[in-house]
Amino acid sequence: MTSAPDSSPPRPVVRRRGPIVAAVRPPGSKSLTNRYLILAALCRGEGVLRHPLASDDTDRLLTAIETLGLIVRPEGAVVRIDGGDGRFPDGGAIDLGAGGTPTRFMIAAATRARRAVEIDGSARMRERPVAEGVSLVEAIGGRVDWLDRPGHLPLRVQPAEPLAGGTIAVGRTASSQFVSALLLVAPTTRDGIAVRFVEPPTSPTYLELTIDALRRVGVPVEVGRDAEGRLASIAVPSGVVPSFDLEIEPDASSAVYPAMLAAGLPGSRIEILGLPADSAQPDAAAIDALAAFGATVERAADRVIVSSSGPLRGVDLDAADFPDAAVGLAALAAIAEGPSRFRGLHTLRVKECDRVFALATELRKLGCGIAEGHDTLEIDPVGPGPVAPDATPIRIRRWDDHRMAMAFAIVGTIRGGIEVEDPGCVAKSHPGFWDELDRLGEAADPVV
Repeated sequence: MTSAPDSSPPRPVVRRRGPIVAAVRPPGSKSLTNRYLILAALCRGEGVLRHPLASDDTDRLLTAIETLGLIVRPEGAVVRIDGGDGRFPDGGAIDLGAGGTPTRFMIAAATRARRAVEIDGSARMRERPVAEGVSLVEAIGGRVDWLDRPGHLPLRVQPAEPLAGGTIAVGRTASSQFVSALLLVAPTTRDGIAVRFVEPPTSPTYLELTIDALRRVGVPVEVGRDAEGRLASIAVPSGVVPSFDLEIEPDASSAVYPAMLAAGLPGSRIEILGLPADSAQPDAAAIDALAAFGATVERAADRVIVSSSGPLRGVDLDAADFPDAAVGLAALAAIAEGPSRFRGLHTLRVKECDRVFALATELRKLGCGIAEGHDTLEIDPVGPGPVAPDATPIRIRRWDDHRMAMAFAIVGTIRGGIEVEDPGCVAKSHPGFWDELDRLGEAADPVV
């Protein structure tokens, strides 16, 4: 049942002179699309998503929802789901590929199926940890059987009716998605779910995103905070997920890449359309962090504008609140003037690959000096011998990781001398990435 990842020939990245003056609208948010798909499946009535992301992750989640017995009706840029009013009508075997978020969400959501659900994924997804998520599901009354290695896919989720819910204490987890998964199914439980954090939660910005999604569809959420404003507890009562019709805003994670391009090519100005100034997406803050590199970031009600007037400078950033975007920002540090240090990277160790190790490996190829810690990365762009941009292209290894490919594609566009293995892996979150990069590149002459 495990899917083998597709591969495509290496893609040389065309270096551009700059400046680039352009506008771009990223695809729909992956994080929001995944959350609203689960809520649509569990709602009473119809869940409507307008301009959701169409990618490998979200397509597989839609297929899983159909496998479990619900009707999914794609209509151009709109997806309609006839919700199951808190239950999936059927069960079955689902393969979520390399999708970490869909897998973790479905482990909890599958407890709401009327028959057993077997969940599997790619070879890398079988390596990624899911035991914490299973423990949390069991703490609220779910039943899960390991089908191979304990703690890893594949697994079988047994139906649970009623699913008890209740109050649980949660420490630091490998991923905030385990807690988000519980919150998304909480209205369908007998007693609701109250989560009490016994230590600061992992990636709290993504928990805030889940809270915002629940409230936007009309599910009440009670949030407790400590004296410093940090999440201390989250409670979602038993009830109904109402029908809803929502616009999915552009993906802030995908918006980071054109923003990086604008920051790295002096004189450039790129407008990122559709991203609201008050976006709850964590990676929206990563765009603001480009100001630390020396870029100018302006926000309007319906767009973000990034421009630059000079070379990048080194930064010292805590990236714990925007871990996905940290990959791109760390890669960008390779072409800054002066060293950079990134902190708060511990969750990157258990992503599509060990992203801290992968970044260190590829940045060394570019001539950077690297000091790698468990959750830190120090980057000296001078390094032990920079590679001339006109030398034989440096091949960025195939890591089965969309964000590694996109990050180094932007660096290659600015710096030159880079080709990316398996460029098709970007389909996981941004299938149109290379076309977008080509269109942006048309606003600047290639280096000859």
